[in-house]
Amino acid sequence: MAQTILYYPRINIQDGAWLRNAILYWDEVSSIVPYEDYDNFSPELSYLQERGVYKPVYPQELFFSGVSEEFCNVIEKRIKAYKRSMIKNFHKTQKESVKIHRNKICAPYLHDLIHYNKLPRKLMDLLVDEKFIYDYNCNGWMEIDSKVAQIYMRTLAEYLIKYSDKDTVLGTDNITHSREIYSNSRNSTNLRTQCCKIDIVNCLPQPSEDVSFEDILDFKNRRKDELNAFRQKIRELEANIYKADSLELIRHYENQFIESWKYCSEDYLKVLKEEKITFYLGSLVTLVALPFVSELLINKIGSNYTSAIQTGVSMINIGVGYYNYRNKINPAKTDGGFSYIFKAKREGIIRM
Repeated sequence: MAQTILYYPRINIQDGAWLRNAILYWDEVSSIVPYEDYDNFSPELSYLQERGVYKPVYPQELFFSGVSEEFCNVIEKRIKAYKRSMIKNFHKTQKESVKIHRNKICAPYLHDLIHYNKLPRKLMDLLVDEKFIYDYNCNGWMEIDSKVAQIYMRTLAEYLIKYSDKDTVLGTDNITHSREIYSNSRNSTNLRTQCCKIDIVNCLPQPSEDVSFEDILDFKNRRKDELNAFRQKIRELEANIYKADSLELIRHYENQFIESWKYCSEDYLKVLKEEKITFYLGSLVTLVALPFVSELLINKIGSNYTSAIQTGVSMINIGVGYYNYRNKINPAKTDGGFSYIFKAKREGIIRM
């Protein structure tokens, strides 16, 4: 799997199951932090930072790079589009008259908080002028229109992933958050947006929440070879799917993965039990670029094609989707997965 997984959209990671999976299957876990002296981390992230597993990512790294102007221009463009949609919706509501009690009338915007160090000066001035942002001078945090905050943080995550000098991928505990960055393409015939969506179903060992972070990290150090061999199976599948030049070859790699996974996972499960790591079998979803079957897809999009790709055994499903990803991932990441979501299955915890 990837070296670094960047959690989106918050600083602190709320889902303990997600964080345990991330530190087991990735080398580093990151999230976007407003400034270098920031210290309001959760106890879990503070501990992982001490162990060298959690690495904060700072927006300033982007602001002082050569892409800062491009980043600001994209934000301005997206905010203008949002403002146009607000005006359009306002006029629409003006035409449609409804009755509402005056006690239900609230402020026109919902507001979130954002730290000023996450904003370049140029953008801060724009947002203040447009009345999307208000500075309360409270430890650097400002109140901001929640939709604008969403647009800003989504774009910031995109650029930090794309221009990272590490092998960085997006990680989230919510498929909606993943789609905020890698949104569905409106035109399914756009061959530059096609991806394979790999869903490894209820057969990925995930540490239960009574396993401490210390035990997980100690396990990684003691059984590094076995863990890496297991992780490599997923990376091989991603690389093979990326290189596939026919739908038949995708099916071949799927069957090959199923066969090899059975033997590899049996060995890995034995290791987990030997180390007394309690776990359950959950799922993992990943998106992989699919550039080499473009010509075949032109004539095969439709119900027959969808059925042929999306049928699979219970442990893995491979489907084709269309996502706007080309300008949002590091060019070095195209031959592997670039967006990961763990799906927990709480039942069936396996203990020694």
